[in-house]
Amino acid sequence: MKIPDNFNQILELKLTGKFAHFRKFYTNASSLTYIIPPRTTICGLLASIMQIERDGYYDIMSSENLGVAISLVPNIYYHKVFQTLNYAQDATTKIPINDLSAHKQCRLELLKAQGSEDLEWILFLCFDRMKSSVFTELENKIKVKDFGYGLYLGQRQFIAHLELIRTYNQGEFEPISESDYLDSAIERELIEGITSQDCDLIMERMPLEQELMEGKRKSYRQTKRFGNIVLETNGKRIPGKFKDLVELHNNQRTRISFL
Repeated sequence: MKIPDNFNQILELKLTGKFAHFRKFYTNASSLTYIIPPRTTICGLLASIMQIERDGYYDIMSSENLGVAISLVPNIYYHKVFQTLNYAQDATTKIPINDLSAHKQCRLELLKAQGSEDLEWILFLCFDRMKSSVFTELENKIKVKDFGYGLYLGQRQFIAHLELIRTYNQGEFEPISESDYLDSAIERELIEGITSQDCDLIMERMPLEQELMEGKRKSYRQTKRFGNIVLETNGKRIPGKFKDLVELHNNQRTRISFL
C-alpha cells in the first residue's frame, strides 16, 4: 500500500509473547495459524489498548487513516506445533462437565519460538498525527504500558507484551517508489522480482480490513479487503525489486511496506 502524503509519523513497536494463534480464515475445526499477526489482528489489539468497543474501530483504523507494516525478527525460529484440545459445551446447557459425550476434540496449531525464547515481531504504524488525537493517545498509552483491555496473541490465554522502540517524525522517513531490498511483509503485486535464491519465502492470503454491515435483524462484520502477503520466514532482508516502500532513516536504512 502506498501511504497517503499527509502521513507524518511512524511508531516502531516490539510485540512479544510465549505462544500465539493467528487463525487462518479458511480453517474451522482444525485451526491453522499464520506466523505473523494479520493486519486485522493488529487493529483489534490497538483497539483493545484504546478500549474501543467491538466493531467500533474499523473506520478509525482503515488504510486511509493507518498504515501497518510487520517484520519478523532474525535469529528467532517461529515454530508451529499441533495440540489436541478437549472442548466442552457451555455450562449453561446444564450438561455436566464430566459427561464425555458432550466433549469434542479439536486440533489447534500453536505458534512458539524454539527453545525458551519468546516470539517477537516488529510492528510499524504510520498515520497523520494532526488529523486525529487517537494515535497520539495510543502512543502515550504504550509508553506508560497502559494496555486498556489487555494484549493477547490471537486468543485470550496467550498474553502479549508491547514496547515502543522509536518514534519517527516527519523528515526521519521517506516514501520511495522503487527499492532493491525489503525488510517486511509485502503484498504480492508490489513485487517485481526477487534477485536471490537465499530466501525462504512463503505467501499467505490474509484479511487486511474489515467493515460493519447492517443486516435485517442485526449488524455483522465482514472482511472488505484481502491480500496475498509475501514474507521471508527467517526475518532476513530480501534482495529484489519492490514498489511503494518507505525508508526509515535509521542505521540499517530499513525499508518496509505498509499493508
